[in-house]
Amino acid sequence: MNKLGTTTGSRIPSPIKNVSHGKAVAVLLIGTLFLSGTPLWVKAANMDPATQAFLRVFLGFIILLPFGLNEIRKKQALPRKGILLAAASGLFLGIDFVAWNYSIFLIGSGVAAILLNLQVVIVPMLSAVVDKFKLPKSFVIILPVMIVGVLFTGGVFEPSGGAVGPDTISGIKTSVIGTAAGLASGICYSFYLYLSRKASTTAPRKDLYIQPMMYTMLAQCVAAVTWMFTGGNGFNITQGVLTKDPISGEMVLPTSLGANPSLQEATLAGDPVNAGNWIALIMLIVLGQAAAWTMVQYGSVWLDPTLSAGVLLLSPVTSVIIAGPLFAEWPSALQWLGILLILSCVAWQNGLIQAAVRPLTGQKKKPDISAGPVVSLGAPRSMNRGVFILLGVIGTLLGIAAAADNLVADQVGWNTVFTIAQTIVVAALTVIVTQDGQSRDGQEVAPQGDNETKAAE
Repeated sequence: MNKLGTTTGSRIPSPIKNVSHGKAVAVLLIGTLFLSGTPLWVKAANMDPATQAFLRVFLGFIILLPFGLNEIRKKQALPRKGILLAAASGLFLGIDFVAWNYSIFLIGSGVAAILLNLQVVIVPMLSAVVDKFKLPKSFVIILPVMIVGVLFTGGVFEPSGGAVGPDTISGIKTSVIGTAAGLASGICYSFYLYLSRKASTTAPRKDLYIQPMMYTMLAQCVAAVTWMFTGGNGFNITQGVLTKDPISGEMVLPTSLGANPSLQEATLAGDPVNAGNWIALIMLIVLGQAAAWTMVQYGSVWLDPTLSAGVLLLSPVTSVIIAGPLFAEWPSALQWLGILLILSCVAWQNGLIQAAVRPLTGQKKKPDISAGPVVSLGAPRSMNRGVFILLGVIGTLLGIAAAADNLVADQVGWNTVFTIAQTIVVAALTVIVTQDGQSRDGQEVAPQGDNETKAAE
């Protein structure tokens, strides 16, 4: 009897095969190793940012397609909601890839890999606003430290005269544009992570590794194609972006561009694309795209989130280490400080520092009591809270406007750092107050006996 299931592509779905801890770690390590090579392959491919992003995701989708169809046939199809969420996450990841490519060409592959870790502060804020997730108290400290680390790492405070290539692009400091592209990449990557995790919760079984990435890659093509024919240089596979500096040996933007080229001109005057560039692109597509993302998905679902975060943290660190001898990208002392600040924030947000210190202090991991009943301290003052939220929104908008004006006018200094840090803190406090008010409004006073029972447990 050839009876087909309603949600599977085969008569009897294959059973879920649990993956051992060692195998999951090994697969995740290999995937992380491939991921660490992606910014290096992007730069080595030396192809138009949007064109390269399109080829990377479209050909990656073609590679995964037969494996995805086989997964549907042998296991089960991803439900419609999962497909829609995977596609939505892919729209953001497509923007991430295009912006990240620009960041790599403008400020370097290793530095761009570090800036991508902005997601560790954006994702919790999304969860707080949308899912009413309670932000930890340390978040208010992590935010300004992270943003200062991003500015240091992007080289915003470095003198522009020391770099080879144009000092400014479209009237804006080159390092500022590169850092802005890296920030845009990190923000869009955060939305991708948030939506992809939503998609994973809709999966009917834990071992659907390929389908989510397959649909995500197909949706990524939208951003790449859109930018190619609106703000980019079209579908360009012949002219590179960078040229090799004869003195330093570093791949840089050509000096022949003049003092202030446009962004299109700055990414269309490099060395012609050669066979070596195509080999790097093929490695990016096969290893850095199809294999890396599937392996990370495969290993992460079977491991503790803290361990997964620790392994994935090796990717940007490795990128920075390799970029030095490979492309002569040696970060300055201020950039190293920024890298240290960012990685420390990433480690803290993922619980890595706490997990490392806990055995030394003899402390045990605190149980999660966030779901427990909370005694109301009284009726919330809705009027005062509303005024505070309104002032917080106004302060955030003013801070963004002031910081943007400084960046565009190339008047970046310590005042800009403080402005951005204060703006982030105000935004975080506004989110926390809003969330706290919503949680208080929905709480009921728990009986005293229930609280005593919880404490005894």
